Amino acid sequence: MNSLHSIDYAVIAMYFVLMIAIGIYFLRRLKNTKDFFAGGNKIPWWTSGVSLYMTNFSAWIFAGAAGFVYFTGYFALISFGLGALSYYIGSQLTASRWRRSRVISPVEYTNTRYNVTTQQLFSYVIAIVFILSGGVQLAAIGRILSAPLGIDVSVIIIGVGLIILAYTYSGGLWAVNITDFVQFVILIGVSIVVVIMSIQLIGGIGELIRNIPPLEFDYVYNNVHYDGHYLIGMFIITTIGVAAGGAQRFYSVRDEKSAKKVGRMAGILFLSFPLIFGVPPLVARVLWPDLSQVEFFADQFQPMDLVYIGVALKVLPIGLVGVLIAALLAATMSALSSVYNLVSAIIARDMYKDAFKRDATEQQVFRVGKLATIFMGLLVMGLALSFVHSDLGIFNIMMAFFTLLNLPTAVPIAFGLLFKWVPRWGAFSATIWGLYIGILTRYLLDWGFGPQIYLVAVLTFAIFVASGYLGVLYKTNKLRLILISALFTIGLYILLATNVYSEFGILVDVLLPVAVIIMGVSIYIFSGLFARESETDREQVEQFFNKLYKPVDVAKEVYARGRKETTTFPLVGINTIVIGLFIFTMFLVPLEGTDSYSFILLGGILTVFGGSMYYFGKRSEMRSWQKYQDEIIERGLDIEE
Repeated sequence: MNSLHSIDYAVIAMYFVLMIAIGIYFLRRLKNTKDFFAGGNKIPWWTSGVSLYMTNFSAWIFAGAAGFVYFTGYFALISFGLGALSYYIGSQLTASRWRRSRVISPVEYTNTRYNVTTQQLFSYVIAIVFILSGGVQLAAIGRILSAPLGIDVSVIIIGVGLIILAYTYSGGLWAVNITDFVQFVILIGVSIVVVIMSIQLIGGIGELIRNIPPLEFDYVYNNVHYDGHYLIGMFIITTIGVAAGGAQRFYSVRDEKSAKKVGRMAGILFLSFPLIFGVPPLVARVLWPDLSQVEFFADQFQPMDLVYIGVALKVLPIGLVGVLIAALLAATMSALSSVYNLVSAIIARDMYKDAFKRDATEQQVFRVGKLATIFMGLLVMGLALSFVHSDLGIFNIMMAFFTLLNLPTAVPIAFGLLFKWVPRWGAFSATIWGLYIGILTRYLLDWGFGPQIYLVAVLTFAIFVASGYLGVLYKTNKLRLILISALFTIGLYILLATNVYSEFGILVDVLLPVAVIIMGVSIYIFSGLFARESETDREQVEQFFNKLYKPVDVAKEVYARGRKETTTFPLVGINTIVIGLFIFTMFLVPLEGTDSYSFILLGGILTVFGGSMYYFGKRSEMRSWQKYQDEIIERGLDIEE
């Protein structure tokens, strides 16, 4: 396996300089919170689509997910392949409504659609989810880069975390989207090279297929059970998660048609996921069926997390190892920069302004958002330092946070845009139920991820859609409401009591009935909240949906009273071309172990992408402006030069 050469470090350094330069460049474009958190609604749909795709990538893909592919084979590839369908369905459910909501944070609309209490609950839960996942992602990059770089994992975590914080703090969502595009080019380029060369290493794709064990649907990975229910559960949670969690990419584009294109773009890109990121770990399984017998893995903690980097180091020549490291950093930077920007938007807009200082000025909210970005960066670094030494492994830690905390908020956030009849307290009760049943099944009953997702999804959705009916019963027929609560309690207890897998024994026998009774009683309590829906509340909900039914007036809402449209992609395209040409010519350097084929292939990919970004990006942005220029002038709308 190749080690790093001075040229590798030069490539990494050049990449860091480029990312920070992009953040500094966009610093002068930021005038207010809408620019910082929503890109002024002028981010092209194809860029936002790539960014949505990239937000799901980090070193976790090359570490935890790669280890999962190595261990489960085809099972993991199916799981990843379902992501494309999830992204398409989830985005088409809510993308246009997110754009018409005219918000600058994913939970801002919940204040009007629901109430302040619900908004604050969402704010805290979503912030916690993203902070925890950010810690896992940063831990993953430290985990897989420590061995090849020969640097202590803690130093890597702190160094990378500070760099991400620097350009996200400077450039806001514009910097996040543009760097996402550059990172996408580097990531896909080097990953394609690794796939091609790793397949050649074992004699071709036919040899790979012949040596992969047959598909199974039952695995225990690091003491956590995965089966067919996990695949279905992940499809459900990803679909709903995109409908709720893709908000920032949907509302940052020009109009509702562009928002839907964002989701379709991300879905198409996800079709490549199993091939580009699944093949190298499968090659590793063929090469090294017993990792303990391979020197590189012998002394490593959780060695399966390092199979992708192991294959890449084996096939890549001197020079391209640095590009690989840059790609791994690119994936993590993309995901974490989105975390910092999104959570700081929630803190500034939803926590600070709506809960603590309602009369806060635009500049005060802006400053709080910037300070929150710094806080996010430091907190995520601290969590990463803790997670990197966990016995659960990177993949299992991410899955635990993803299933336990994400779905209970995703359901009411996504479907709150679709269902007008749900009362304003419906989302609060649904989230509380989802979190409660998730903790109960996970930590008391020891359910697997699949069944846990089923029950959380069903119960969260059930009380959400039934909340209006339960509120009516509270007013008109309390006896029937009590009967429904009792029947629910009995049915839920039977279901849970017959599916206990934990070793707590008598503790379960005592706590489970109490826990189920609490849920049954909560139906009656929540119904009282649903019944408090007033005529004023219904009018506010009606006004909110009237806004969702109103198409975006692009000329007035996007281009008028804003800065005249300028092109930004040529600059980034030129930088990408420079990187491509630099790699293209590296084969001329007389170093032992260099491979002209791989340098030419990757350099060509980056150069073509950079050229396309320069040409099509410039034309796209200028056409968007010119399309509405005459209308703006005709309507007498103001434009800031």
